[in-house]
Amino acid sequence: MPALIPNKKFIADLEKFKKHSAMIKKIAKCLKFLEANPLHPGLNIERITNDPTAWSARVDLKYRISFEPSAYRVNGAPDWTCPVNLLRILDHDDLYKTPH
Repeated sequence: MPALIPNKKFIADLEKFKKHSAMIKKIAKCLKFLEANPLHPGLNIERITNDPTAWSARVDLKYRISFEPSAYRVNGAPDWTCPVNLLRILDHDDLYKTPH
């Protein structure tokens, strides 16, 4: 169970949704799954191809959360027991252009 560490941009992105309770619930559910089991199939995690360290998780059909593991195993796979840095919450296309 990795600790989730939000950065300033993530917090600013989250603030944009504070009046949208349905979206806040979706984000909270995504973060709960990410913290409990980063490999949960509902997250639909994938590498962000234009950034060697960033990954993304699905919030809903439009929005995704970008994050980066803080440590990797010897075989190159993320160490999901170590903290995860939360980077952004953006719509799919914007997130893949600027994941940080």
